[in-house]
Amino acid sequence: MRTFMTAAIALTLMSGAAFAADSAKVVLDRHVAAMKAGDLDAVMADYADNALLLAPAGAVPGQKNYGGLNVLEGKANIRKFFAGLTSKASNPAVKSMTSTFETKGSDTTLMHWKQWPGTPKEVSGTDVWVIRDGKVISQAVLVEPAKK
Repeated sequence: MRTFMTAAIALTLMSGAAFAADSAKVVLDRHVAAMKAGDLDAVMADYADNALLLAPAGAVPGQKNYGGLNVLEGKANIRKFFAGLTSKASNPAVKSMTSTFETKGSDTTLMHWKQWPGTPKEVSGTDVWVIRDGKVISQAVLVEPAKK
């Protein structure tokens, strides 16, 4: 019994360490899947209540423009941004999206993405994510200028 308990505790600690290391990837994989499915509630489930999102100006009507960015504070405001991206009108672009992740430090991840890759409609960018304890604390959406 003692050996079993020791093994169970060791496995629990190891899986906790693995989860902590993979937490950002797990959150971002879930986020991308929810976006592609058009599931706004699932997208928002991973955001902290006091999260901050920086998005290109004009992405959310009525938001103040700060140097070319909309600053969205809290889940209710962030939801407005993702409501547009998960809508039926935007869903084909989101479904076409490819993404790769690059870890930077203990809680920061870069997500390089493309919509409509390899076509004349291609749009790309990099999102900068800060994820702590399985929740998105902040996200900056950086869209690359259109190719001419």
